[in-house]
Parts: sequence; C-alpha cells; structure tokens
Amino acid sequence: MNNEQLVKDITAKDEPKAFAAAQEIINNSNTEAFKILVDKSEFLFDFVKNNVCKRLNKAVTDSNYKNLFAFLKIYSPDFEDVIVGSLAKYANEDMTDELLELLENGTDDEKAYAAKYFSYIPDTIAADDLTKYAFGDNEALAFNAAKALGAMNADSAYQKAVDLLSSDDEFTVLKAVKFLVAYENKNAVEHILKAMEHSSMSENIAGEIPYIQSLMELLTAYDDKSKILLCVDNILSGLGEILPLNQIFCFELFDVLSFLIDYNIKNKDSQAAVVLLKALSKFEMLSENEEYTFDEDKNTKQEINEIFNLLKHQQEYFWNAQKNLVKNELKSDKPSYRISSALRIISEYKLIQAQQEINELLDGNDEIILCEAVITLKQLNLLESVDKETVLNKVHDENKKALIQSLIC
Repeated sequence: MNNEQLVKDITAKDEPKAFAAAQEIINNSNTEAFKILVDKSEFLFDFVKNNVCKRLNKAVTDSNYKNLFAFLKIYSPDFEDVIVGSLAKYANEDMTDELLELLENGTDDEKAYAAKYFSYIPDTIAADDLTKYAFGDNEALAFNAAKALGAMNADSAYQKAVDLLSSDDEFTVLKAVKFLVAYENKNAVEHILKAMEHSSMSENIAGEIPYIQSLMELLTAYDDKSKILLCVDNILSGLGEILPLNQIFCFELFDVLSFLIDYNIKNKDSQAAVVLLKALSKFEMLSENEEYTFDEDKNTKQEINEIFNLLKHQQEYFWNAQKNLVKNELKSDKPSYRISSALRIISEYKLIQAQQEINELLDGNDEIILCEAVITLKQLNLLESVDKETVLNKVHDENKKALIQSLIC
C-alpha cells in the first residue's frame, strides 16, 4: 500500500481499516507516511486528529514501541503526546538514557520530543539541559523544556524566569512569560501581570495569562480587579490581529463579559466600563464584517455572534451608564495606560461629555498623554478651547510636537 493511501486510511471513518493503517505505520517505522500525515494535519478537523491519535496509541505495544524512535526526527505538536506518551508507558533506565542523549545531541525535533519525555518522566538528570533550552528561540523545544522543569518543580529555573520579567528586552520578557505559563505555577500570575502593565507587547503577554490561570478564576479571586481588567482590555485589543480569533474559547470571553456586565451593574467601575465598550465595538466589527472571520471555523463564528448578541441585547440605559463612567478613567491618579485606553473609547463613541476631563489632562506633563488628549479633542471637534502655545511648550519631543502642531494649527 502506498503512503498516501495509508494516510487516507488512518484518517477515514472505517475503524478497522484505520487501525490497520496505524499498525502498518508503527510496525514498519514508516516515517514517510508519518511525514505525509504531519504535513496534512493542519488541514484536519480536531476530531479526526483525535481519532488518529487514538489509533496510533492503540497500535503501540510492548513489542513495537521502540519503533517510535524513528518518528522523533519529524516533530509534530499534534502527535507528540501520543508518541512520547507511548514511550513513557514503557519507560526504563535505558530509554531515559537514550532520550537524554537525544536531548543533548539530537536535532531540534528530537530535542523537542526528548524534552516532552521528561515532562512525563521528570528525572532531574535532564534539568541542566532543559534549563538551557527553555529560554531559546525554538518555541516547541522551549515550551516542552519549561513544562518538564515544571514537572520537576525546578525552583532555580522558575526564579530565573521571574527575574527575566524585569529585562529591558521585550522579547526576553515574552520568553520568560511563555516559560512561566508552560511551567504551570499559578504563583507566577502576579509577576506576569506586573510585567504586562508597562510592556510594549502587552497584548502578547495578556494572551498568555489565561493558559496559566483562567480569567474567570482571576476575576473572582481578586478584590482589586484593575490588573485583570487590563488583561482583558489587552486581549480585546489584540484579538484578531495579534491573537487568533479561535482563542476566544480559551479566554472564555462569553463568560468573562457576562461576569463584567453583572459586575458593573452593581459596582459602576470605570475601567470595566472601558472594557465593556471596547468589547461591544470589537465584536460588532467581527460579527458584521465577514472579511475578519472568513477563514474561521463555524464554532468560532458562532461564538463571536453569541458574544455580540450578549452585548447588544443589554438595555440602552446600561450602555449610557458605561459611557458616562468612562471619563472617570481620566483622573490624574489613574495610570497612563488606562487613560490612553479610555481616550480611545471616548474618540470612538464621540463622548463629548468628557471634554472637561480631557482638558484637565492638558495641565499635566506626560507628553504621550498630551498628544493623545489633543488627538481626542480634534476627533471630537473640541480643540477651540485649547491653549495651544501652553501645550506646545510642554512638548519637547520633536515628533510629538510636530504631530500636535499639525492638529491644532
């Protein structure tokens, strides 16, 4: 049987035929067929891939499990658990030594599988190599190494990641965040939230947080919800651009927004109001413009529509209340990133009732906020009341000064 036919059979509905194909692939260490399967996997539905994994797992026995080593040269995130899990099922000292050798001297694909093995068999003999790879550029290897170190409860590696969150290099910070998510210690969440607050990659960091602890858990666990609301705010900003739309399930956005609606009816939180208004705008755009969802599966499209329906069916008085709350985010005691987010909402919804609070921002000296306040007033057609010379004299950055001049002159 040719390899294309084997792959067709293993993905078919006919269970006896599919299992026979799985046996043939495993028994003959057929890496060519496996490579074809891996290449096609991104086009397979999840339930088909799950069925393939079950068949491959069933085909591995105590007499053929060593054949799996041949497949370690072809890395696949879709099939790594069935391959490594099957090896771990028959783990012994010799196998662990062989996987350690691959971890040290194998190809990147072999190292990624070997790192995964040590998350199943957390032998600390591999800890030094895993720590070396856990902050590298190969994402699969780094993730699996971090996961294995988490299984070993390797405190020194965990502390290294926490320390790296303070790095001046944003990509180093993001690597540290991904390490901590894979390591799976919820104590890291507070550190990650702090790193997110002032990062230029805040959307990327926010998108990682729900994979270590769900947003619903965080919203109910924290009395001061400001950092969690900022996380939701950043996720909404990145959704569909930096963050894939199908992640709305992982983010539990329907539940999160339902919670925030009920929460803000009682608490009248201005930051939550900004988040809700941003969500309304985002999901209206996604649900009413097919170009954003053209490549998404029907479940993602349906979830987007259900979230939009949840939001748009709130009473008009509820949304009016949220709009009136937003201006409270412009107070001088609010962090600049919250003020910036509120100004974008004020511009989008044309909230002229915030004019006084925006004008008060011009009394400050933060050049970024000054620029954003002027931009907002321009978009609201409210620049007449601005003392232009006073504002310009506060701005020393030439690019920002030129931008303000172009708006107010």
